[in-house]
Amino acid sequence: MTTIPNTRLKASVVALAVALLLLLPHAAFAHAVLVKSSPAQGAAVKAGDVDITLTYNSRIDALHSSLHLIGPDGKAQTLAVDGHAAPNLLVAKATSLMVGAYKLEWQVQASDGHISRGVLAFRVS
Repeated sequence: MTTIPNTRLKASVVALAVALLLLLPHAAFAHAVLVKSSPAQGAAVKAGDVDITLTYNSRIDALHSSLHLIGPDGKAQTLAVDGHAAPNLLVAKATSLMVGAYKLEWQVQASDGHISRGVLAFRVS
């Protein structure tokens, strides 16, 4: 008769352990989240060359990531991404920007393979 309560106790412990594992956050399965940018969302920068740095909360694969800059005329250009930047950064340079509103469309692949996308708007004055 002592085996029935012992079996129930073991089953309860296993069930509790499985429930706790399911409740834990799994960072390895998270998407890369943009945590900081330069230029910042809504910022105004001077005309000319603009350094772009996007900082993420996790490692990204820069070689499988992209930046597209949409100018005031609506035309898009692909920016070359620096493949030697820190593993959580997407770095590029936009050259000869004229006055107007710009959108930077970004897409990154996190080290776990998940794709994240977003748009960053800024002005050149």
